[in-house]
Amino acid sequence: MLLSFVLGIALGLSLMIVAVALTPARVMRRSVAIIVEDRRETLLYGGLAAALGIGLGLGITLMLS
Repeated sequence: MLLSFVLGIALGLSLMIVAVALTPARVMRRSVAIIVEDRRETLLYGGLAAALGIGLGLGITLMLS
């Protein structure tokens, strides 16, 4: 139960990173846009890879319990 809760939170955070990477710079605060500008592709692929891995782990955890 606790493991699925923690994995769910981690999945949500990784999807938030993907959402930030996909948000246009004109919509973001300037301080965030400066940080994301050069790392947009890395954040997107890293967030997607983390979300897929965490989702797989969450699915396995829910199937086994």
